[in-house]
Amino acid sequence: MCKVNKKVKNVGIVLRPQSTHIKPIFIDIQRQLQDSGIQVMLEYSGARMLNLSENIESYDIQYICEHADMLFSIGGDGTLLSVARQSYGSNVPILGINSGRLGYLTIAMPNEISNIIENIKSGNYSINQHLMLEGYVQESVGLEIMKPFVALNEFLLSREGVSGMLELEASINGVLFNHYRLDGLLVATPTGSSAYNISAGGSLVYSKCRNVLLTPVCPHSLTQRPIILDDSFTISFKFKTAGALICDGQQRISVPQNSVICIKVAQHNANLVEIIPNFYFVRLKEKFGWGANN
Repeated sequence: MCKVNKKVKNVGIVLRPQSTHIKPIFIDIQRQLQDSGIQVMLEYSGARMLNLSENIESYDIQYICEHADMLFSIGGDGTLLSVARQSYGSNVPILGINSGRLGYLTIAMPNEISNIIENIKSGNYSINQHLMLEGYVQESVGLEIMKPFVALNEFLLSREGVSGMLELEASINGVLFNHYRLDGLLVATPTGSSAYNISAGGSLVYSKCRNVLLTPVCPHSLTQRPIILDDSFTISFKFKTAGALICDGQQRISVPQNSVICIKVAQHNANLVEIIPNFYFVRLKEKFGWGANN
């Protein structure tokens, strides 16, 4: 984590889709930002959702990433994950404001916005660089995706339907190391270690670590265990059965049999804003109930 002295003058705002209840939250945040002399750039799909297109100038996400000093993600963790993927490569810091239920990655509630504005306006904030993953199609018949896909939490390699089994041949840097027969396989980041990964029996990993986590989901063998790798490897998976690749639980790509998908650490990080020092441990204690005397 590095201290940042840049004062924020322009904020791009991305809202959780199909959430019209966010309107009063956005209006209040917009008012407080503007009263503080910070320009607001609302992403256009959010403006349409709230019927604000005629009253507020809105912009596409690429324009916002080119001109904003910071992005506000207003929603839940899913919204922040989507913003991280949409803004990938821009290096614009993202601040998550929670209007959802869980809010593990988000750092503030709407009623805390005045304190947030005071800190970002003065440059009193820090940025954590979170490792992201990049996936691409190495070989396939019928699956032509030219642009790599990215994830902040995890890629899930999943069976094709609700029944049956996924069979994978996994290689690290071209060397075969495992045959998997399971319901799914998680390839997770340290940021995603506290999400689906921990539910599947994987380890918690500090979010600043440079690791890739392979966690089997319901393996059809007792010998298949989670494994933690460093960030230097390219892992390739040959789908011996048809399956799917799911990015951060949001984007699903059907993968034909015999396709090869490669996954490695992405070139760019997700830059997440932090106001409270060591907020990671504060959140662990809060969400997992650690440190309580029972």
